[in-house]
Amino acid sequence: MRKLIDEDVKKKLNKIKFAIEEIPNTVPSEMRTTFNFKGRKSPAIAEKVIKTICNENDSLYDPFMGSGSFVFAAMGNVKKIYGTELDNYTFFAVEALMTKADMAKLAELFQQVKDNVYKKIMNLYAASCCGQKNYISKVLFDPDEGKDGYFYPSENREIIDGKNVKLVEKCPICGEKAKKFDNDDYIKIKSLDSEDVSRFPKHKYIENSRINITASRGADRYDRIFTHRNKIALLYLQDSINQLEESFERDILEHILVASISLARIAMYGSSTDILYHVVGHGAQDMNVWLLFEEKYKNFCKFKTVYADCQIGTSKSEINISNSDYAKYIDNHPELKVDVIYTDFPYTDQVPYLERNQLYRVWLEKFYNNSFKLSDEMLNQEIVQTDAPTRTNKQDIESYYKDIDNMFAHFSMVLKEKGLVLLTMKLGKAKYFKTYIEIVNLARKNGFEYAYQVGVEKNDPTIRKQSAFTNTFMNEMIVVFYKLPEEEKYWYIYNDNYEFLLVKKVYAYIINSKNYVTVSSAVSLICNDMKSKYGKTANNEVIERIRKVLGEYFVIDAGIIQIDSNQLYLDIEDSTDLYTKLYDLMPIFIRQLLNNKGKFVLEDVYFELVNALCDGNPKTIAQIIEDESHQRDIENLISNYCEKEGQYYVERKDIIKPKDDAIDISTLSGTDFEILVQSLLKAEGYENVVKMGGAGDLGVDIIASKRQKEKILHYIFQCKRWASNVGSDPIQRLYAERERRGLDYAVCVTTSGYTKDGKMVAEDLNVEMVDGTALMKRLNKHFPGEYYNGIIDI
Repeated sequence: MRKLIDEDVKKKLNKIKFAIEEIPNTVPSEMRTTFNFKGRKSPAIAEKVIKTICNENDSLYDPFMGSGSFVFAAMGNVKKIYGTELDNYTFFAVEALMTKADMAKLAELFQQVKDNVYKKIMNLYAASCCGQKNYISKVLFDPDEGKDGYFYPSENREIIDGKNVKLVEKCPICGEKAKKFDNDDYIKIKSLDSEDVSRFPKHKYIENSRINITASRGADRYDRIFTHRNKIALLYLQDSINQLEESFERDILEHILVASISLARIAMYGSSTDILYHVVGHGAQDMNVWLLFEEKYKNFCKFKTVYADCQIGTSKSEINISNSDYAKYIDNHPELKVDVIYTDFPYTDQVPYLERNQLYRVWLEKFYNNSFKLSDEMLNQEIVQTDAPTRTNKQDIESYYKDIDNMFAHFSMVLKEKGLVLLTMKLGKAKYFKTYIEIVNLARKNGFEYAYQVGVEKNDPTIRKQSAFTNTFMNEMIVVFYKLPEEEKYWYIYNDNYEFLLVKKVYAYIINSKNYVTVSSAVSLICNDMKSKYGKTANNEVIERIRKVLGEYFVIDAGIIQIDSNQLYLDIEDSTDLYTKLYDLMPIFIRQLLNNKGKFVLEDVYFELVNALCDGNPKTIAQIIEDESHQRDIENLISNYCEKEGQYYVERKDIIKPKDDAIDISTLSGTDFEILVQSLLKAEGYENVVKMGGAGDLGVDIIASKRQKEKILHYIFQCKRWASNVGSDPIQRLYAERERRGLDYAVCVTTSGYTKDGKMVAEDLNVEMVDGTALMKRLNKHFPGEYYNGIIDI
């Protein structure tokens, strides 16, 4: 059973969906074009979320600050903001963006650099068209083909009429800004071979095939992906910046230079800055370094203008950012307590940030400050699962889980009671969803409970269809965890969710007992189990905790412990597998999603399933994700209640309800369905209709009697609010209980139907079957127009 979330917190969280509904999930161009960071989040969405859940006196912490989206979003909306970033390069870049600068001084320093090297660098790219002097802005070529690669490059959309040289100025003769690479251009390139570039970095990268850093193509060598001309230009720029007086504004120019390196390399034509280490043999581009630098400078100045009020020194929020490991920062600031943690979740193997940023860090360490070294300590502190052969301690998923465990432990240290952890996630492939299950488990271990989840769609018309679920999840998600009060936290012993194990053991004890089970006997059972499993002797405090857990998961009446029919007891009930039990819950989840959100995507259903589990066992959800027939079953079940509207599921418009407020019996909870059947039986003239609650009764939910010809007949009823058909096991148990009690009739009532085996066994054992259709006829007779059954047509 999931722990209860504070009602005021739930109300705030439920407002998030409506707050961000019309906000596009995009990153402003001013942010995109100043800093090369993969995975940047929308500050507009983040700001709406923060305004929804925070007040102006709150404090917010982003432990994995990255590009700073959440810190920027929080500026002016909360009182105090804290941010930590492990990567020294990333912190250097974000600090330049966030900290108020002397823009007049920056312009002066830029002009000094321009006066010093502009002509020298542009001369490297000197060219002519129709006999008129010009400069190259970009050359499109095939590096693997040598000289021929310049003269006869592979065709691509940027090369029109064979013109593979893009010019800075329009030719005054032909009016074109492009021309074919000619012999003068080749002579120019060859004339630069004598220029000494021995100072250019030749460092070896940490290999990682996932981000294209492979030794086989030489991608693990820093200088492999730069032309000789661009090496010269980059060194000219660096030398000029180093001649400037030390200042924060000089640091900004250095950041601008380093940000330019992404496209100063040999890149795929039309390339973005995301794929940094691909060695391009054909269809490459080589760009003018000065033009890249100048454009980055202009972009930076525009950013500072647009975000003038979102700077350390101008924002009304108190902002503290640190180049530090988050855990070390929390350990060193034990007095720090925040209301909200809002961050981008450290993905498994999707983005190894320290490895990805080697391109920038190597340059900074060599030419600017050796403090930018990628240290062993940083590599050990990064939360990541990596393919890098040299990082053996970060390759195993279990090592990653240990890091996530430590993360939630530290979050618990710094977060106030009833505080919130907001995590943005894009699970990507289905395998990451199984990782999410373990994340939920580790959150619970450290005193948190899943509280809320909402999808954040990209505004992309090419977004995949939901039927491709097995390959990719559609949405970026915001997942929220709630820090439970101390007395409400899950009970873990070592790494075991003992609360789950306790419930499982007591459930089995009740089911297998022929008599009623007392609370004291259940407590003794658990005390003995703890002693045998962990060598722990239960003291009074532990015994009280056992009693508390039993009270949360079971019905206790007059010292007797009973199964609560409204609970989900996974891994035990009947012999049906977990998938079937989860499948039976889906109508409830679908109704909740429609009521709470009005529309949903497939991932929302899977999130509800995962968060209904208390054991955190990835095998549970794997049964669904890895079985295509299960996926089809689920989508068919959803289509029984919903229709597609774009990428969303919405309630079907063709569902015929007898009245607008009619209740769908297929989406009732187990307890509510039993109460409905109890009311129906009373209306039909049954007497002494008692709902049993499942206490050691082997599947009996209701007992009742009825007079027939002055004789009182005794009945037992089993109520199955199921989506799947009822099989033989429940029928056999119901028959056994009728015989044990010496009663007259046994009746199984379900919202669905019966399997072939179920029908056969019921007929053989004389157990009456009431399916969803028959049940609706009886309900309509006594409660006309009040109910309908959404499951019947499956």
